[in-house]
Amino acid sequence: MTNLKLRYLIAAILIAATAAVVSALQYNSSQDEGATGRAFLQTIPMQIGEWKGYDVPLDEKVYEILETRAIINRNYVNKAGKTLQLSIVHYNDTKVDFHAPEACLGGRGEHTKKIVKKIPIKRDGNSSTLEIAEILASNPNSNNSVSYYFYKAGSFMGQNYIKMRLNIAKNRLFRKNKSGSLIRVSGYLGVEGSQRQEEKIIESFMQKLIPVING
Repeated sequence: MTNLKLRYLIAAILIAATAAVVSALQYNSSQDEGATGRAFLQTIPMQIGEWKGYDVPLDEKVYEILETRAIINRNYVNKAGKTLQLSIVHYNDTKVDFHAPEACLGGRGEHTKKIVKKIPIKRDGNSSTLEIAEILASNPNSNNSVSYYFYKAGSFMGQNYIKMRLNIAKNRLFRKNKSGSLIRVSGYLGVEGSQRQEEKIIESFMQKLIPVING
């Protein structure tokens, strides 16, 4: 009888612990519409170094598909007239089902190639590296594009989706920052533009963007 009671007690403890974990990891979509989401958008300035930005409107269906209004879709132009596109999809209380850029581009009929690599950055004033995913996209009806993207969740930044999910789960469990973002910077190759030239421009822009995001 004692062993039976002990088993029931252990089972009850396991059920309670499981319920607590599920509750901690449960996604609350209503938080994405609140002041925190709007505050996040305001942390990304229209001027980043020599780059001046302007917002590009999105169709209402995009917000419905992504289930958040905390989205930045912005073009930045430098003094030489070069344009880069910054796209950020942010969730305050992350459900973590971001739409990978290569899937979105592929859905538009573009041929994509994904490369994982590390780029040098400054983080907290120190030299470091950031692992990003580079997407090369080609379309016979438009210019080819180069995109760098990565995820940010709390202190984690990188292109690894699984690590991002685990970081958010840990943060939710310990009641820390539960937000997450997908950040993408894209540029288009001109008639005479080279891929490496475009990569250097994007990396230079990201050197200025990272401190803003971490701030």
